[in-house]
Amino acid sequence: MGQTIVEKIATAHAEGLKDGELVYAGDFITCVPKHILTHDNTSAVMGKFKAIGAAKIANPRQPVFAVDHDIQNKSPENLAKYAKIGNFAKEQGVDFYPPGTGIGHQVMIEEGYVTPGSMVVASDSHSNIYGAIGALGTPVVRTDAASIWATGRTWWQVPQIARVELTGKMQPGVVGKDVIITLCGLFNHDEVLNMAVEFTGNGIAGIPLDQRMSIANMTTEWGALAGVFPFDEVLREAMYEWAFYLEVIGTKRYTKKDVENWYANRLEPDADAHYHTSLSLDLSTVIPYISGPDNVKVMTSLPEMEEKKLRVNKAYLLSCVNGRLADLADAAKIVAGKRVADGVEFYVAAASANIQKKAEELGYWQKLVDAGAITLPPGCGPCIGLGVGTLEKGEIGISATNRNFKGRMGHR
Repeated sequence: MGQTIVEKIATAHAEGLKDGELVYAGDFITCVPKHILTHDNTSAVMGKFKAIGAAKIANPRQPVFAVDHDIQNKSPENLAKYAKIGNFAKEQGVDFYPPGTGIGHQVMIEEGYVTPGSMVVASDSHSNIYGAIGALGTPVVRTDAASIWATGRTWWQVPQIARVELTGKMQPGVVGKDVIITLCGLFNHDEVLNMAVEFTGNGIAGIPLDQRMSIANMTTEWGALAGVFPFDEVLREAMYEWAFYLEVIGTKRYTKKDVENWYANRLEPDADAHYHTSLSLDLSTVIPYISGPDNVKVMTSLPEMEEKKLRVNKAYLLSCVNGRLADLADAAKIVAGKRVADGVEFYVAAASANIQKKAEELGYWQKLVDAGAITLPPGCGPCIGLGVGTLEKGEIGISATNRNFKGRMGHR
């Protein structure tokens, strides 16, 4: 029997297989992830690391620490926690990205840690985003994160795999966020719960990489453990740009030659690969949707929402799902020459310092500021209910973040 892309990546990262042995859905394996990300919760993982009697990280090149959640908190306690993480990283020889660098998932991609065909895990549920890069990104709990630090490996049961075919072309004004909200809303009976999703179909070629990142990211909200896109020309061109950036900053985690080699040997599902379920969505039928309230599996079309004339108190353009350059560019175009409505607070944060810098250079950032946007540092902030701008009792917010259950962004 043939293999899916997920099964092939799992096989490549598995230890102890016999010659020619292949891994399939349902199998338990011992595997060695290429990297593991922890963020503010690095402090908690450090405690578990010491509790299991470990003192030295097995492979210091494997973990990455990127502080991003509570970076607006300047209390002595929080600053001491961040300093402790930084000192531990220095002692262990681990790459550390301090507050203000950006959201960990964006940093992992920008800085070249995530590569096609690799398995990259994180002690955070939105590690699914790495699937946009043709990688297997999946979350681990903190105890497992500590054991990976200590041994370099972990256990994993390969999940059942769903094939999601995207056909057709998105209409003008429709973006990747609308696609994943549509999938969550249409297939809202746990069709992909605890599965790995593999995207396929002729519609993928028309989805820019940043929008694929939005879709892969929110397969988490859909209930999946991973959401993987194929390695195609769109990804190859984007990786050429990242390779050039890595060369400029002197960090050759990969080069253009590596990208060419990966593309030439890119993983594709076998013709006889088995999928537990298959779903299909015609992208031309997707219109802008709003999800919620309080549940991403409930969706309302934009025309329906406009008729409601629902007044909002706060609006948010930020997070690892919609804080990238194209998002800021689109928003800047809309608000140029206008002002945020009276009684509304509009919060904006880039997914990384690099993205903010580019937005500033291109004039997008200033247009948002001129319109009255309240800017926040590159990080999670209100998305996780931390820092300035969270919802107060009785307030209504509209957000470009990925999760909207009660209490996520403020008062329940």
